[in-house]
Amino acid sequence: MQNLISTLLVAVDFTEKSNNAVRMSVHIAARHEARVILFHNITNHTIIDRTGKQVIGADIIDENYKKTEQALADIETSLQTQYPDLEFKTIIKNDSLVHGINNIIGNEDVDLVICGSSGQQNFAQLLLGSLSYQILTEVNCSVLLVPEKCGKYAFDKILVPVRVLEDLTDKIELSVAIAKKNKGIISLLGISNEDDILKIREAYQRIKKNLAIRSQEYDSQFLLTHDKATQISKFSQDDNADIIILNYKDEDSWKSFFLENFFKQIINYTDIPLLFLKNRQVVSNINSDDSTAFDITLPCPG
Repeated sequence: MQNLISTLLVAVDFTEKSNNAVRMSVHIAARHEARVILFHNITNHTIIDRTGKQVIGADIIDENYKKTEQALADIETSLQTQYPDLEFKTIIKNDSLVHGINNIIGNEDVDLVICGSSGQQNFAQLLLGSLSYQILTEVNCSVLLVPEKCGKYAFDKILVPVRVLEDLTDKIELSVAIAKKNKGIISLLGISNEDDILKIREAYQRIKKNLAIRSQEYDSQFLLTHDKATQISKFSQDDNADIIILNYKDEDSWKSFFLENFFKQIINYTDIPLLFLKNRQVVSNINSDDSTAFDITLPCPG
């Protein structure tokens, strides 16, 4: 079987949340014989005055760059000692977070971005947006969100919901690949409302046959519900799942700012890793000029 996970990028900000994401990344890399890119981004803050855009605290940025370079090197050295057969690379960008990640995805052919997640968003994150949610929605490849308190790095039980039809074949290919590498069981969950039940059930039955042909061990269940995110989360707990593999398809993206779409619901209500499969041919392009700036231009006298 083709190795569908060859290059991992893990976002590092030196918090316990990102440290756990690093731990997850090396376990995945060891199973898939993948290389790991340790990435940290330093964001410029600028002001705009009469002379144009100017970087605030360039000397501080230089100092932070040197500290970051050393900190990443220390992590790389430690990991290389523990995992001598794995390939590691460190990259520091001085860019907007998403543009920096997408640049690396293109240059390094990254298959999966791994990011630590705090789980439920607080009110400030709801207003401003969390970095993990920004990475999920804007980077140009599949994303694995790893909860800060997740302490299991093997995927013995892999929950694969069948809720939408987009990229379903690719999702099953990836799920089987992960199951094989982990010697795990796929838990197939057909989940639909009344409107989509015929096409979802047909796809669900087709996947069951496909898994049987592949001799992939699995169990299966079908649920009828309008609250898919909550039910998937609840099922993952009842089923003792170790990871949930989802299509990158937000059924409730039309909802207003203060209402939770599917992505936010599943992140808020789930305490195991979430892998969102993205079709790299259809991901949106990210605006490259989104650096942070503050306009303090003063009016001219007279």
